[in-house]
Amino acid sequence: MITSIRRQVVKRCPYKDETDVGELVITIPGEAPELHGLAEAIDGATADPVSHEVFTARVAVMVPPGSQVTTTWHTGPWDVEVSVSVPLPG
Repeated sequence: MITSIRRQVVKRCPYKDETDVGELVITIPGEAPELHGLAEAIDGATADPVSHEVFTARVAVMVPPGSQVTTTWHTGPWDVEVSVSVPLPG
């Protein structure tokens, strides 16, 4: 079983006084973790201005091993995608 979850993310840019709106997709091998708690933790990762890369890495430590975390953002003239694979133990 593979579970994919997605949600919109809103954060502040650390480089320019603007709001970044993006999409977060987490692909999990097996069942998803408890989603309400995960959403609260993800919201906490946007409390301060944060780069796309750092935000994606913060989410990666919140999900089970073997997961894939991908964020996509529309920033200025760019579409940006950041992906992190969470390694399996061992």
